[in-house]
Amino acid sequence: MEKGRKGSMVKIAVASGKGGTGKTTLSVNLAYFNGIDIFDLDVEEPNCHLFIKGEKKEETVYRKVPSIDESKCDYCGICRDVCEFHAIVVLKDKIYVMPELCHSCGACSYFCPKGAIEEVDRPIGKIVEVNSEIKLTYGVLNVGEATPVPIIKHVKKKIKGDAIIDCPPGTSCPMVESVRDVDYCILVCEPTPFSLHDLKLAMSVLDKLGVPYGVVINKHGLPFNIEEKIDADIIGRIPFDKRIAESYSKGKLLHDYADLFREIYEVVRCRLR
Repeated sequence: MEKGRKGSMVKIAVASGKGGTGKTTLSVNLAYFNGIDIFDLDVEEPNCHLFIKGEKKEETVYRKVPSIDESKCDYCGICRDVCEFHAIVVLKDKIYVMPELCHSCGACSYFCPKGAIEEVDRPIGKIVEVNSEIKLTYGVLNVGEATPVPIIKHVKKKIKGDAIIDCPPGTSCPMVESVRDVDYCILVCEPTPFSLHDLKLAMSVLDKLGVPYGVVINKHGLPFNIEEKIDADIIGRIPFDKRIAESYSKGKLLHDYADLFREIYEVVRCRLR
C-alpha cells in the first residue's frame, strides 16, 4: 500500500446517480491502495466498515430541538408561525413538538415572547471511527430521523487531511451536502440505460455546483455501449469480472486490481494540478 500525496488537503468524492453501481467498491479500494483516509457519508446505509476493519471508537451526535415549558406558554402561536417546517402544533390549550420535522434553526426559541422554549439536545445517530491501515470514519443515522444531512455535516468536520468520501447515492440533499466543498468528484456508473440516465442527473448537479468530475465505468465489458453517450472524461474502467463480485460478497479488497485504483487516483491528481 502506498501513501497518498503530501501537501495541501485534497478531498475526492465518489458518487453515483443511483445505488448499486459500485460506488463503495471504488471508494474503499481507491482509499486503501493509495493510503488515504476514507469517510462514509452514506449514513443511512454505511457499508465501508465491511471492508475496512479495526478498533472502533464511537460518539453520539446530537442536534437541537425545542422543549416547551407550558407553565410559561400562553399558546400565542408565534412559534408555530415562524417554523418553516411545521414542527410545532399549537392548539387552544396545548402545544406539540414534532422533533423529527425540526431543522434546528432556533427561530421558535428566539421569537417566543414568554421565553417558554428552550433548545435541548436530541440524539440523532453516531459517528464511528475505525483505525486500520487507513482510517475509516462513518456516520449512522438513527431510525426515524427525517434527514441525514446533520450527521453528514458532523462526519465532514472530522476531515483533517486528504480524504476519499463515499457519498450517498442519488442526487438529493444528502448527495449535494456530501459533494458541496470537494475538490473533485468521481461518478461511478454501469453500462446500462438506467445507469446512464441517472449519471446524467448527477452530472447536472455537479455542473450547477461547479464541482469538477470524471466518470469511472464499473462492470466494463457489458454489451451496452455507454462510453459514446457520456459527455465527460472517462478516467477509469473496472472490468466485468466474476472474481470482483466474489471478493465484494466476502468483504475483501481487490488486491488483484490494486494498480488500477492507483492509476485512477493518479488521473485525478493530474486533473487537480
